[in-house]
Amino acid sequence: MPPAPESSLRLSLAALFMVLTAVVGSFATVVPVRAAELSNAKVVIIVGATEGTTSKYRSNADAAYAEAIKYSTNVVKVYSPNATWSKVKSVTTGASVVIYMGHGNGWPSPYVYDPKYTTKDGFGLNATAGNGDSNLKYYGEPSVSTLDLAPNAVILLHHLCYASGNSEPQNAEPTKSVAKQRVDNYGAGFLKAGAGVVIADGHSGPEAYLQALFTTDQSLSDLWRTQPNYHGNEFSFPSVRTSGKTALMDLETATSGYYRSFVGNPNVTTTQVLTGAPASPPPPAPYPVMDVFTDLWSSKFVPSIQWIYDEKITNGCTSSRYCPVAPVTRGQMASFLARTMALPAATKDYFSDDNGTTHESSINKIAEAGITGGCEPGHFCPNASVSRAQMAGFLVRALGLPAATKDYFWDDKGNSLEAAINSLAEAAVTGGCGDGKYCPKAAVTREQMAAFLQRAFTPD
Repeated sequence: MPPAPESSLRLSLAALFMVLTAVVGSFATVVPVRAAELSNAKVVIIVGATEGTTSKYRSNADAAYAEAIKYSTNVVKVYSPNATWSKVKSVTTGASVVIYMGHGNGWPSPYVYDPKYTTKDGFGLNATAGNGDSNLKYYGEPSVSTLDLAPNAVILLHHLCYASGNSEPQNAEPTKSVAKQRVDNYGAGFLKAGAGVVIADGHSGPEAYLQALFTTDQSLSDLWRTQPNYHGNEFSFPSVRTSGKTALMDLETATSGYYRSFVGNPNVTTTQVLTGAPASPPPPAPYPVMDVFTDLWSSKFVPSIQWIYDEKITNGCTSSRYCPVAPVTRGQMASFLARTMALPAATKDYFSDDNGTTHESSINKIAEAGITGGCEPGHFCPNASVSRAQMAGFLVRALGLPAATKDYFWDDKGNSLEAAINSLAEAAVTGGCGDGKYCPKAAVTREQMAAFLQRAFTPD
């Protein structure tokens, strides 16, 4: 795939600043500097077959080599047209740092899906030696997972498509979800091989990374954050492909530009990379439920989701996903309320349109408790989404809340559930959706439902 365009930014002054200071928020702290001495940590620099761009990458790789030999006595170059898989596999044995410049072939992409990732998420190398720079063959996750790396090895992927979440230059920018999958998938094979961290940088070269790796003593996540091209638009998520690992991404703007990523153990330090010393385990997720459900990385309601999980109100939409932004159906709402309130079994069947459904028992429980009268006579409409106004009605009846003393929102005038909305607001269960509005017709999502239930059924 064509490489992403390079940045023309020169790194010298910025790299020197990075070595001296690590910026965290708006506070600068001194990064411990390692004593100047040559290491024997093995550095391997690979240039794959990239047609007309290969000569430029060879020049970029030579610049990386010139930086690496300042710090290590063991630096090896493998360039197209002689960068075959057998050669790369051989020279990376025992490598502490592997740098690759070339084509990236990741997933998701516009190309054919291969569940084994045979040609995806690895290297684009020469099919045979000595036959030019267009002699390309992709070696994907199954291949790179067999690399015999040194403990805690760092993989640096530069100018690739897909590896940092980006697209090919001629294609549209990915959604955030697709970009995350690309980063997670591209790291998986290298992490299987024992790498500590996989860093992808679509625009910048490896020189500043090498300088920081060999001259400072800090965690690799801090090293990644203190690079000259760190933008501060960072978010993280637990890896889906590699259990216990964490992915970090740093966008070029607040909403776009997927050209920097990190996946692996953020606790690995530069010293542990160079010495092979055991690394500290990855930090636990701030909320354990994030290790249960892999789709909570951007949710603002994780504490509430943790609460309903601990209270056994939900087991998620699948065994590994919570589906936080999916709308809640009336049937699901009945089950959430029945479990939260530990309602007893109903003595009769109240509705005809829920027969045989998963939520029938819960629907009958909340009907017998006086929480619902259905959507129309004899019907509950179990598959319809719950609106925010309906959520207010459910909760006010469940809690037995009194009438409110004032009107709280301007956008619910004339709504049949306006009184319930005001009662819910006066009980501090809702603050609305912003700007003095409640958004009564909007569907309630599963993450919002968790927050409603926690506020409603836990003490102040």
